[in-house]
Amino acid sequence: MKLAFVFAHPDDEALSSGGSIAKYVALGNEISTLCFSSDSVRKKEYLNAAKVLGVQKPVIFDYPDVKSKELEITKDFISYLLDFRPDVVVTHLENDYHIDHRSTYNIVLEGIEWAAHETQYENPHLVSKVYVAETTILIPNPHILVDISEHYKKKEQAIKCYKSQLFKGGEDFYIKFHKNRTQMRGAQASTEYAEAFNIIPIKQNSPFYKKKHSELKNG
Repeated sequence: MKLAFVFAHPDDEALSSGGSIAKYVALGNEISTLCFSSDSVRKKEYLNAAKVLGVQKPVIFDYPDVKSKELEITKDFISYLLDFRPDVVVTHLENDYHIDHRSTYNIVLEGIEWAAHETQYENPHLVSKVYVAETTILIPNPHILVDISEHYKKKEQAIKCYKSQLFKGGEDFYIKFHKNRTQMRGAQASTEYAEAFNIIPIKQNSPFYKKKHSELKNG
């Protein structure tokens, strides 16, 4: 299975789902991470963090921010989808407080719909599932809790790669915040550490979707 973890900034991937990335790499899946905006320092940190997590295909765009470049990033993201062809995409929450995170959510949903457009592309691609992850705000009622107990150390190592960001919030704030959050999610999941996700329905009402219905099944 191919999974794409798509976020606004370098470090979002490690903070939100670093343990899950490491876990699904270890399970033999093909993993790509994508960040929409960057600078030279954080780009280097991002590639180091990707190496820690075992990501096979780390990708980074060089836009200075996301909100002001939504159209350009959407086009680049569609090209990314058509190239990598992921089964699953993980991204930011729709209601995240950060404007670039909200813009990323919109770009991801828009790009996924257009990448499946049979009249637009010779070889379109339809993503099967979309999930949203916690970055710095909590999901009130998570749909899914992923046990990352065996991979938490890699998540923490990946976070520590972002030396340019670790001063924010005070000494060790990032490490403490995300450790406590994954422990809280672990308690909910009856394990040591976990990460939370919600699943987002994919629109299937456009004429380029071959299948626009589903069946209700018992059990």
